[in-house]
Amino acid sequence: DSIFEKMELICRIAVTVGPIVLIIMGLVYLFLTPKEANYYIGYRCYHGMGSVQAWRYTQRIAGLVFGGLGLVLTVIMLFVSGSFASLAVEDMAFKALSCLVWQAILTVLATIAVHGLVIAKFDRNGEYRKKGN
Repeated sequence: DSIFEKMELICRIAVTVGPIVLIIMGLVYLFLTPKEANYYIGYRCYHGMGSVQAWRYTQRIAGLVFGGLGLVLTVIMLFVSGSFASLAVEDMAFKALSCLVWQAILTVLATIAVHGLVIAKFDRNGEYRKKGN
């Protein structure tokens, strides 16, 4: 194995691990979280832990957002990593690094979106917000 082949494998693994972790997180939030709020497993945010309804909504939304993001990123990263073979080692490393940065940015945006959706639907006590307020 040449250094190029080893680097290509490392870059391919690096850009596909994050999206797969997001899919797993999404599945855990959708199917494996307890039915009531806890501090050990599940997507925890202040407004989502106020009531059982808020907790279940938060888990469902987080599961859909993170699982969906993971699926989309997995497909994109498979296409991107397919182009690694035609790049020089430095270009391949830079492209892999830029993919990792974009994955991190999109994950932060997904977290903000989940929090925003939960805050829009529930108050800090976990009660549904009134339509007029």
